[in-house]
Amino acid sequence: MTEVRIDIFFTAPAIRTALIATGLALASTLAGAQTMYRCGNVYSQTPCASDATTVRPHVNAVADTAPGPQGAELCSATAVRELGLDDGAPVQIASVAKAPAEVIQYADKPTATRKYLVNLQVKSALVVYDGPRTYACHLSEDERRVLKFGVRRP
Repeated sequence: MTEVRIDIFFTAPAIRTALIATGLALASTLAGAQTMYRCGNVYSQTPCASDATTVRPHVNAVADTAPGPQGAELCSATAVRELGLDDGAPVQIASVAKAPAEVIQYADKPTATRKYLVNLQVKSALVVYDGPRTYACHLSEDERRVLKFGVRRP
């Protein structure tokens, strides 16, 4: 008869360490999912009534993007609205370019913004041309809200 020998590579402390590490990894993934309650169209971490339904959000859930213009498109729409530029206006938007981010005072606090430069040009020969005009458009970090719009300061 042939003798079969099996070498054990793991010692008791090594196995214990591996089991503890595996347990901690599993516990951390389960801790990320919190219980939420739905009461009509409102979600909360505490039940609002006896008829609240329990909802378990996905661990990797990402918020839906809001509809509507953003970035350069939002700055163009703001320029048209703020400056009254319609199809009959003698001035039109020549370009909208992304500029370096800038910190501005907003709601009495320094706020980081995404900045776009809106350049205007004369589109009619009947209007006296006094050079291009550039406006600064400061957006929120998600580029969905206008925080400040005005003539660009040099």
